[in-house]
Amino acid sequence: MPIYKYIALSIDGQKVDGSILVDDYETAYNSLRARKCHPIKIKMERQSSGKVDIEDLLMFFLHIDLQLKCKVRINDAIESFLNARGNKILKSSLAVILEDLKNGVSLGEAFEKCESMFDSVTIGLLKSAEKTGRLSEIISNILKFLKLQSEWKNNVKRSISHPIFVAIISILVLALSIGLLGPQITSLIQSTGNEDIPIITKFILYMLPQFFKATCCFLPIILLVIFALISNKKTKLMLMGMVLKTPKIGPLIAKINFWQFCKISQIALDAKLHFIQALDLAIDTISLDNIKQELLTAKNRIIEGSSISEAFSKVKFISTSVLTAIDIGEESSDLSASFNHMSKGQYDEILLDIQSLGQYLNSGIKLFAGLIFVIILYGLFFPIYSYVEIAGI
Repeated sequence: MPIYKYIALSIDGQKVDGSILVDDYETAYNSLRARKCHPIKIKMERQSSGKVDIEDLLMFFLHIDLQLKCKVRINDAIESFLNARGNKILKSSLAVILEDLKNGVSLGEAFEKCESMFDSVTIGLLKSAEKTGRLSEIISNILKFLKLQSEWKNNVKRSISHPIFVAIISILVLALSIGLLGPQITSLIQSTGNEDIPIITKFILYMLPQFFKATCCFLPIILLVIFALISNKKTKLMLMGMVLKTPKIGPLIAKINFWQFCKISQIALDAKLHFIQALDLAIDTISLDNIKQELLTAKNRIIEGSSISEAFSKVKFISTSVLTAIDIGEESSDLSASFNHMSKGQYDEILLDIQSLGQYLNSGIKLFAGLIFVIILYGLFFPIYSYVEIAGI
């Protein structure tokens, strides 16, 4: 939905300006007239290319958290963020949210209009803040969640960036070696008339260059095929199933999903939401269908009258230690503390798994780089040495 900026005259003759999120120019005009404002100028704001990532949201909620702790109203906190530097797409959406808040729209409904920017969990928590009056506490919890999310994502990037860099450099060195030394070796072989060429040298001189050329020619087609496969829902589910069966990676993805479930449950319970409402928000964050279905089944059992610990005991992937924590929380009527304890345990395991994955990738890439070095040494330099020795140079 596009954003329209406007300048208008209010009923008392004051000039007002702002932004409005509507489908078209006519709707923007009628909306302003309904507010008893006379539009002077309405212009659709040009949308900036790019995206809003977790770091942008982190900066926004950090700013709001600090402002609320200083007893600043939420409207003024958002307005002060708009005056600072930041992501243009995020600021455009926040300008619309601020305009709605000034016009009496509730906080949850205002953020709900920008659901592509803020997920359903954030919107649900902000809606609960209006009922409980715990906005500052909820914003702090959202900020903590985003910080943890950012931390493990940065750890993943660090774990895979070095192996990818080494792999790319190794392939470039191989390609340059073939490009620079290949013609000289071919010429040397032809001048000697010796047909006893090592198999690895034949592979490097005649097959690899063709492979590189074919890859460059068909790369756009390959990328389009990959994109088409990913876009198809059935294929996407099949690929996700294959990824989940991959050692190290599959269990890590499952743990991340369950950690998000535990953390959101804890935040929602801290916000004094009913346990079923907290479960709904938390389950909504799960991206894996098998885990989501298990948790939905557990939720339905609780609705039907089962105890929380009994309902979760039938969830396949939940460990004994997690069930113990849930049982203790149910008996002490402090499920928030139990889910907080579970999320911390899961998060520590996630960080350890990411570290372990990075070590495996580093070991694999070192073997790959070593193989490239052996290929270059034996396939290119050894023939040069042999022919030079035969020629008596």
